[in-house]
Amino acid sequence: MKLNRKAMVLAVGTALAAPGAHAQITSKAGTDWEFYGKFYPEFARVHGENPTPNGTTGLSTLLITSGTSVTGPPPVSNSGSSNLKNRGEMLVGNSYLGFRGSKSISGRMKAIWQLESDLPIDEGGGTMAGRDTFAGLQANWGTVRLGNMDTPFKKAGDVLGFLGVGSGNFVSVNNMTRHVGFAQGSGGPNRAARFNERRANAFDFASPTFFGGLTYAMQYSIGNPSETAITNDPPRDPRFVSMAVKYERGPLYLAAAHETHFDMFGGSSQFRAPRDAFVDPVAGTITPARAASRMRNSEDPLVNSKDTAAQFTVVYKLGVHSFEADYIMKKYTENGENSGVTGRFKEYKNNALQLAIENRWSSQWRTAFTYVSASAGTCTLFNAACSTAGLEAKQMVVGVSYYLDPSVYLFGLYSTVKNGASARYDNVSLGAPATGEDVIQYAIGLNYSF
Repeated sequence: MKLNRKAMVLAVGTALAAPGAHAQITSKAGTDWEFYGKFYPEFARVHGENPTPNGTTGLSTLLITSGTSVTGPPPVSNSGSSNLKNRGEMLVGNSYLGFRGSKSISGRMKAIWQLESDLPIDEGGGTMAGRDTFAGLQANWGTVRLGNMDTPFKKAGDVLGFLGVGSGNFVSVNNMTRHVGFAQGSGGPNRAARFNERRANAFDFASPTFFGGLTYAMQYSIGNPSETAITNDPPRDPRFVSMAVKYERGPLYLAAAHETHFDMFGGSSQFRAPRDAFVDPVAGTITPARAASRMRNSEDPLVNSKDTAAQFTVVYKLGVHSFEADYIMKKYTENGENSGVTGRFKEYKNNALQLAIENRWSSQWRTAFTYVSASAGTCTLFNAACSTAGLEAKQMVVGVSYYLDPSVYLFGLYSTVKNGASARYDNVSLGAPATGEDVIQYAIGLNYSF
């Protein structure tokens, strides 16, 4: 599609001149398209407290408790001090800019497209097409899209969100409900275990509505090649299958979703990776090589992984109140026994419960409350006992918003994460909590949608 600069300037200008109404224009190719976005700056503070005391060993590594002789590096010790800086910062993680459009091509079929990007309004820069971006076809048989998109699993649950926020903010509970809470590295749990990701190289199908409210969605993805390359040595074929069934009618919403990750090693990749020796050319210091954790499988060519999650969601609207409950079950499985190495990771399972309420007291005032509880779960190692003691966690989030206009509102947010003695659930934008550290965050800000 060709679109001259004057047409784009006109569309952008129209959007900014009429806040809340998406700018629409028809290109010379006959495509109807619109320009939309959101600015979401907030001034936030973070505070950490009660990290697990120094000398408490092994908790964040799924401690081997059997006394079996195991070769390799010993479990790590906790620092006993906070990893977080108590400071103020501007966060803009929910700001974005997008373009989308459609064109009737034959009968009742449409060609559709969307390009959506992050918008770091605080510092500039950003990644083009870093958010949901696709091209596809839409007809009475459903919608097919190809590109980089949220999964059906992600979209089917956490329906209410939090005062217009679904992810990318410390009030989001996805890092607890759809992630793990253990890791050896200084950065906290890595993204390999998350069931709340946008998937690249994806084929996505959504059905039309049946029986007055029933829909089905499915997505298959081979992921981003820079992160999930298909390799022969070790043999890896990372891919993702996500699906959801939803029923929505009147005040009731029901959904069941399932997602599978192949060869992502969401379990054992959380443990310490090997590191080569490093010489600092300026200081002349030498950082010695480091062996991988005894539990890690991701570099072993004899081992593969299969991680799964199931999710059940119910939402009910009663007057000005909307209630939601989500129950998520996750399982990370690896055939670590193929390595023949005692202590290798085999399986971790845990469940999480989310309860949420949103209240729309008037056209100006809204409040929201969310509570999450994640279980410690259970784990299995090859030829060794395994403990998940202290891997439980809870999160509570409260917030209020005041609408100056249907597209502009002020808000205040508060979140507290109570990590168990072994847990490292992390909703911090910069840095990561220490093992067992509780995280308190609060913010005030402005939302402007256009």
